[in-house]
Amino acid sequence: MKRFLSTVILTAICGIVFSQNIGVGKWRNHFSYAKIYKTVVAHNRVYAQAKLGLFYYDIDDGSINKLSKIEGLSDVGISTIAYDKQTNCLAIAYKNSNIDLIINDVIYNISDIKRKEISGDKAIYNISFHAGKAYLSCGFGIAVVNIARKEISDVYYLGENGTYLKINDVAFTDSDIFAGTDNGILRINKENPFPNIASNWTLHLASEHIADLDVCNNKLLTTVKHNTNNSSIYTYIGEGQFELWFSGNIKSVSVSEKNVTISEYSHVNIYNHNLKLQTTVNKANEPWFEMAALYATVGHDNELWIGHDWGGMILYPNYNSGNIMPIMPNGPENDDVYNLSGYGNGVLLSPGSRRGDYFVEANVATFQNNEWINLNGSLCKDTSWNILDVVIDPANKKKMFAASWRNGVLEIDNNTAINVYNYANTDGALTPYISGNYYSMRIGACAADNKKNIWFTNSLNKNGLAVRRKDGSWQAFNTQNLVTDEIYRLMIDSLYWYKWFYGQGNRIYVHDGENRMAYINPNNGSKLETSTVNCLVQDHTNELWIGTDKGIKVIYNTSNAFANGGHSEMAPISCNNILYSEDGKVEYLLAYENISCIAVDGGNRKWIGTAAGGIFLLSDNGLEQLEHFTANNSPLPSDKITAIGIAPESGEVFIGTDNGLVSYKGTATYANSKPNTEVYAYPNPVRPEYNGNIAIKGLTRDALVHITDVSGKVVFSTQSEGGQAIWNGKNAEGNRVASGVYYVFASDKYGKNRSVAKILFIK
Repeated sequence: MKRFLSTVILTAICGIVFSQNIGVGKWRNHFSYAKIYKTVVAHNRVYAQAKLGLFYYDIDDGSINKLSKIEGLSDVGISTIAYDKQTNCLAIAYKNSNIDLIINDVIYNISDIKRKEISGDKAIYNISFHAGKAYLSCGFGIAVVNIARKEISDVYYLGENGTYLKINDVAFTDSDIFAGTDNGILRINKENPFPNIASNWTLHLASEHIADLDVCNNKLLTTVKHNTNNSSIYTYIGEGQFELWFSGNIKSVSVSEKNVTISEYSHVNIYNHNLKLQTTVNKANEPWFEMAALYATVGHDNELWIGHDWGGMILYPNYNSGNIMPIMPNGPENDDVYNLSGYGNGVLLSPGSRRGDYFVEANVATFQNNEWINLNGSLCKDTSWNILDVVIDPANKKKMFAASWRNGVLEIDNNTAINVYNYANTDGALTPYISGNYYSMRIGACAADNKKNIWFTNSLNKNGLAVRRKDGSWQAFNTQNLVTDEIYRLMIDSLYWYKWFYGQGNRIYVHDGENRMAYINPNNGSKLETSTVNCLVQDHTNELWIGTDKGIKVIYNTSNAFANGGHSEMAPISCNNILYSEDGKVEYLLAYENISCIAVDGGNRKWIGTAAGGIFLLSDNGLEQLEHFTANNSPLPSDKITAIGIAPESGEVFIGTDNGLVSYKGTATYANSKPNTEVYAYPNPVRPEYNGNIAIKGLTRDALVHITDVSGKVVFSTQSEGGQAIWNGKNAEGNRVASGVYYVFASDKYGKNRSVAKILFIK
């Protein structure tokens, strides 16, 4: 498959890149580029490989350019990249064994290995080039790609009797081909006409784990991995003999035009082609910098390009100096997405985990005004883990409180964690879970009420609910008569300000914030039995939408929550299935999907995330499917959706997956009962080359919109989704309007709360 590369060019300022607004219906990725596994110098570009995507730095103009599915790549999750100067080809291997070749900015996809049914390992571990071909080191052998024909032309199965054998790397000298395995190195003369026959290869260094092969001055460099922190490099001296050259904590080896570079994490050694040490790089003229090199290579003009463990790609313009330039697109610190909360024109990202064996450093990543800001380093951040939820302090918008599934509650002021609340400093309101010698604070969620108090859930102890009052005091609520399971989520409704929480058990708990508590059985009133409540959200008509392991249920009336007294009994509340008819057959809404998350946009439409089926956009009542995005038909990096957050002011929908975060510019924004002081359209003016939608923002909720020409003739009418209306720039006949000024007249359904704007068309 052939595609043209569409790059998003970003402007670098002090190593940080700021993205621009996107149009309605467009996507953008929000991957982390902090950890770079490999850097590749390719003519006037330097490519940097991150976990999910990659970017390149243009040496000529200094721009930074993301490459992902949004820009035309075929997949997400990169295993390795390599560049061939002879064919000007960048080869990208993905973790699912898909392959992209980029030649002169055209993308060619080769999906044969990904699609092929192979028992066992079919991962691609390395890519080597020789004589117009790319040699893929795979879990089953060597796959040879003919670059000119963009196809796999041969496969070598080098195990005993032609069986599968994992190949870690391939290298070429003038006379031989070498293949590194977990149990030695295989060699064959290049003149041998049958490299696909396993018995034609000779084994050397038997039982050694060959991790990497490189060639310098026609001499083979063989990296043997002894254990995690100890490797050795041997040179091949002929006749099956190898000579030890170097030993250390080798992370990578690269050979460039003039140098051999060895990365040992804390420092980088640079050698000439005679394997003589030129210099060791381990410092920089920046107080924040600490060397953590995963990969390094020397460029055309003695510049050093480092793939850093947490600082992006680091450029030393001259490796003999300590001057550096960090280069990476702006983004979160990592790709974990547990929870997303819409805020302003962006979101708050909580990247934690509830897994007992997986610890994510405490961070709250904030996306506002098209820029990601990560939590500043501090003692609290460095000693805390697994943030699962975050809330803006309604009493002080510069403050946030974050729930940690290990350490308690973090207080964050001006993007710096300043305090951690636990049993010791909350008058015992936050109590830990204790089992033998194991101690853990399990704060799963947080939310603010109408009195500017902030509520927290606290699992596996008698005080399952706690509140921090506006004045800073704390109070705990005993829930042990009802709640015995872990609690993961919390929602406070905006009608009665009840506290709704749920988690491990198949129940929804409700608390009035004083002394009444009850639970809801999600199967009460339902015709479809479900076993798990995954999410709960209130829409704009005060209905509660419930995501379960078998589709969606709705609570239409919450007023009966404490009708039975509120003494920890079951509430007489029905959780209703949504029935719809398709081809004369009545079905339950999304009954075959495990619903992982739900978000409500400004038009009261429901964005439904699933555990394996991508994301659905449903009408306000759920009866009409407006969109269904999957990894196959959109830039979604995965069909496993972990979180959805909608920016209320911009309508941008942020979608978290198990393969990172992307966003989609929706058509609906949140709106008030009155229009904003300034109603505006973008783009404006509309230039001749622009053919997309025009968004009119700041309208009253569900406004009636009429667009007229200067004579007063109506050319288009619509109703806004929330506070935003969309116009495609065409009249009622479907033709693009002529050049000139067009007026936007909008009002609510009663003809009140009017607003006016202008749009200039240049044709």
